[in-house]
Amino acid sequence: MMNSFRPTYADIHLKNLDFNLYSILDVAGKGRFVCPMIKANAYGHGAVPVAQRILKNALLPLGVVLIEEALELRSAGIGSEIIVFGGFDFHGARQIIDAKLTAVVNQFEQLEFLNQLVTDSIDIHIKFNTGMNRLGFNSTDVDQVILFLKNHPKIKVKAILSHLHSSQLSYQENSTSAQQALLMLKIIEQFKEFGVHAHLLNSDAIANLAQVKNHPLHFLNQYNWGFRPGIMLYGYRTQDIPSPMIVKPVMSLKSSIAEVRHIKKGEVVSYDGTWVADRDSSVAIAPIGYADGVHRLLSHRAKVFVKNKKVPMIGRICMDFLMLDVTEIVSLDLKNSEVIFFDDLSQGADVLAKAAETISYEILTSVSSRVPRRYIESGGPL
Repeated sequence: MMNSFRPTYADIHLKNLDFNLYSILDVAGKGRFVCPMIKANAYGHGAVPVAQRILKNALLPLGVVLIEEALELRSAGIGSEIIVFGGFDFHGARQIIDAKLTAVVNQFEQLEFLNQLVTDSIDIHIKFNTGMNRLGFNSTDVDQVILFLKNHPKIKVKAILSHLHSSQLSYQENSTSAQQALLMLKIIEQFKEFGVHAHLLNSDAIANLAQVKNHPLHFLNQYNWGFRPGIMLYGYRTQDIPSPMIVKPVMSLKSSIAEVRHIKKGEVVSYDGTWVADRDSSVAIAPIGYADGVHRLLSHRAKVFVKNKKVPMIGRICMDFLMLDVTEIVSLDLKNSEVIFFDDLSQGADVLAKAAETISYEILTSVSSRVPRRYIESGGPL
């Protein structure tokens, strides 16, 4: 953890991370491929500490998007399988081989890069586009991909995968997810001689599987689909999914009141004077701003917790500071009082996400590197 000279920090609750991982593994059961996604600095939670914690609980492959992310883990001594999902060029292929990473291959030229460079053999996963239309071979490429693999035996395909574009609806048997899964089943059959497994289910699909696990004819139960839990691992999922799965937010974002100013009716607060006091007011200043991940878009839109009470953010959020209307609780001594933006008790990151018209993923990954992470066991920071 970096040294901090201001009372702004993100607490990472490791017991909640454990709880979420165990919840996912419970739904998975025995023998299913499970790859926790720790891309984007583990969704803002800190890739290395999160990886270490996951591996302390279960020996699982870890998923990243960038080769750089994988190399950071290797440099920290993470020796488990690391799967790189984001694609690569020729120079990236060399890094994948040298660092003993597992590549997700999306293009024919990536197969060629690996074939030119590998001296012994390399394990890969192959991605197919079944409707997301982002990365992956098309289903019409299957025969050509198989022919390449047969002609280049140093490249060992271990799994195939795809990505659901509307997984929150995957509980519906006539959903687009069902169509994508059906196409994947056909591709799996074509790869039968290679003995591969297939992974398809992200967080919302895992939550939906937990809901329909007693319905054997449901398409989510027609194959032992591999899991790639992402946001669920950190305590969030689409809330309107009627799933029995419970997950707990792992990150708490907090600051503290540095000063309380008393202003008169008609005075303004912050840049451009967008907030005008309609009464004599008390305004608290917190040393956190959009450079720390509290989006400027949240100005005038969101509330935070001070002394267990919700108070509004007022005026334009600045790069380093923001202001709160604490008039209703100013009778208390508020200087140095804790300000909670989100945690596992008062409100989640999804509440701020709704106010910003975005998703919890963006709120979590926006918490910048200048906010120290404190890794919390039940007794306090590590």
